[in-house]
Amino acid sequence: MKGLRLILFLAAMMAVVPMAAADKLSELRQKADALHAGGKNDSALIVAREALDMATKSRNTTAIVGINSSMGVYLRTMGKTDEALRHYNEAMKLCTTAEFKAKADEDARQEAAALYLNLATLHIDMQHKKEAMYYAGLSVDWTQKCADKAFKAQMLSQNGLMFLMAGDNNKAADMLTRSYGYAMELGQTDAAMSAAAYMVATADRLGDRRGADMWRGRCRTLEPKVESTMTLVAYYQILCSIELNHENWRGALPLFKKILTIKGIEQMPFVVYDCYNNMHEAYARLGQWEQAYGAMTKAVALKDSLFESQKAESMRDLTVKYQAKEKELELAQKKAELAETRMYVSTGLLVVAVLAALTVVYIMRQRRRARMQAEEFRRLQADTDRRLMQKYVDGLENERERLARELHDGVCNSLYTVQLKIAAGNGDAAGQAAMLDDCREQVRRISHEMMPPEFSYADISMVLDDYLCQAAGAGQCEITYEAVPEDADWSRVADATALEIYRIAQEAVANAMKHSGATRIDVGMRLEGNSLSLTVSDNGQPQQHASAGIGRRTMRQRAAAINGQITTESEGGSTTVRLTISSLPEKKTRP
Repeated sequence: MKGLRLILFLAAMMAVVPMAAADKLSELRQKADALHAGGKNDSALIVAREALDMATKSRNTTAIVGINSSMGVYLRTMGKTDEALRHYNEAMKLCTTAEFKAKADEDARQEAAALYLNLATLHIDMQHKKEAMYYAGLSVDWTQKCADKAFKAQMLSQNGLMFLMAGDNNKAADMLTRSYGYAMELGQTDAAMSAAAYMVATADRLGDRRGADMWRGRCRTLEPKVESTMTLVAYYQILCSIELNHENWRGALPLFKKILTIKGIEQMPFVVYDCYNNMHEAYARLGQWEQAYGAMTKAVALKDSLFESQKAESMRDLTVKYQAKEKELELAQKKAELAETRMYVSTGLLVVAVLAALTVVYIMRQRRRARMQAEEFRRLQADTDRRLMQKYVDGLENERERLARELHDGVCNSLYTVQLKIAAGNGDAAGQAAMLDDCREQVRRISHEMMPPEFSYADISMVLDDYLCQAAGAGQCEITYEAVPEDADWSRVADATALEIYRIAQEAVANAMKHSGATRIDVGMRLEGNSLSLTVSDNGQPQQHASAGIGRRTMRQRAAAINGQITTESEGGSTTVRLTISSLPEKKTRP
């Protein structure tokens, strides 16, 4: 349905800008945002550049990130995608530094979350769904670190919409459900209504009829308290879209009529046109030709009014000027002079017509040029991605060869020397022990260098969340993940410990998926003081010989290596594997 796409697009194009301190810099940012909201993007950019200069001189990193993010939104709205990307990249350079992540306060976390949401919106606008979901995921990561629940409700709703538009309905449901919970907790009726309305669409896409009915019920409860016309219109257009998709023409008609009775709907003529246009189709499908003709007549009349209003206004101005001139000529000139004037007017109209035709040609050329530029940008982006992937593969091959040389030239030769001494009956036990200790240290160093690359830029919670998302994407069962507390600093878990936790979680999840027949797996990780616990629960059948097998033995060995303990419990059709580490090893700087 065209109306639903319009509402979704308007919602997706909204930039989220966190609140800043009440100072001169904040006043400039608010002024720029107000100009953008009024459609004056050129003026908004001028004010934003002034704010950016001020933030740069004062070395206010958080403000620099936020202003570059906002400028990206202004430029994107103007169709200047390349310039928008340049500002987004400037902001990302700061957000991805270790110093920014370590020192990020509430304002910085909100700015980072808004930046990645704006990037996701840009990619949705360009139909790059995979990239949109990637940046939406980063936005959610930063949002989870924020303390402001109102901001969380807003961001989760917008990111949920990104996932919905990109086709990941499960992620969308998770984001929107959490947004609804925060909004209800804070008493924000309009925000709760928006999240619930989008959940109706999400549940319908998932084929969850019971869930869709539940969310409709919540919307009906909230509806009398909603103040925003746009929120109500979006809700009913979602319902209309669902009915039309299911070809329930009779059920869609009362919903369209409801939209037309909403207070303030007359200020949204494009929505009214969309209602009559779709009502015409519904009546026609039902064979009610008279009503279909009436709806079509109203839609056509409204369309003419919408698309001809500006032209009509210009013609009225021209008519007024012409009539005034004509009266003046009637008093001062003869009939011959009047005829000559009319000839001039006709010539002028012809010139106007020619200029109009030239304008149309120019607009068409500009659009064609824009399409060509967009295609060239996509081609260059694809080439860049291929080059980066080849560079990554080459780097992996070089690293493999280097590690092979290290093992051969270092460890193997040292072990051979020990072998020769033992074979020769050399009784220098202390010397041989020292050489074996040296071999062990070399192996430890090499194994440390073989840590998964994800751990070089992400903590254990982020790496585990990414793995579980990929596992859930296989479609075998539903997988949830919760890391508590929300503000936990997972980066303080040592790399070696994090790797063992990650491998234990992989083995436990894989066992549940392969052997238990589970339809749902819940993974949780908790950090309290210097202790950590990991739980993997499933609703499948208890696994046979749960204590046997290489995988189980390896999990116990990995747990013992990090001073942890593995337990397995089966109760009431649920199996839980629990890793408990009472004292985390101290994190050391990587060699």
